[in-house]
Amino acid sequence: MSPEIERYRVNTVALNIRAEPSTTSEILGHAIKDQVIESLEETPDGEWIRHKENSLEGWSTKKYLSRVAGNALNGDFPWMAIADKEYGVIEFPGDEHNPRILEYFGTVKNIGSRWRVQDETPWCSAFVNWCVEEAGYVGTKSALSASWLSWGKEINNPVKGCIAVFSREGGGHVGFYIDETVAGKETFIRILGGNQDHGETDIGAVNLKFYPKSKLLGYRVP
Repeated sequence: MSPEIERYRVNTVALNIRAEPSTTSEILGHAIKDQVIESLEETPDGEWIRHKENSLEGWSTKKYLSRVAGNALNGDFPWMAIADKEYGVIEFPGDEHNPRILEYFGTVKNIGSRWRVQDETPWCSAFVNWCVEEAGYVGTKSALSASWLSWGKEINNPVKGCIAVFSREGGGHVGFYIDETVAGKETFIRILGGNQDHGETDIGAVNLKFYPKSKLLGYRVP
């Protein structure tokens, strides 16, 4: 089994990256607030970690870092337990609106006040943002599913819980990858997501649905 990669979130405005694990060592650059970094090595006293950001590699103190749970290499994403508990959240037909869905809209910034108080407003990306942020990550803060194509990093081979982005008529869709199956000449990807049709209705809900792999735009992880 591969060892777990330890990830940390920067909780200061600018975290120094130094040449050596010392406050007197040369500053090579900075990591910014809310950035997630991966530890390559730790000092014996556990006070510093070595990490690499693009072509820059150096040491940072753990004083301004908080550990992020989960091992993305094994598909152990902390947001999945959160998403699972939301299963069954559904839009309210008529003039009433599900307050839980309206809560999801609190994580996105690019929709107007009129739209964020209606559960009929497309909310698949808001749901993913909410789950990711509840798990301690920073999402895209966008209601557009395509915004996730520039989040984190791309992977070619999906693992359970990675973020899957699709194209579809009239827009797109985003959710969490579960598994896939072949039916005839097409492969279908099963997604745990929000604003997915409930049964044979057009009512959106948090549930499991299959989407054709031919519409897949990409997989993303932190």
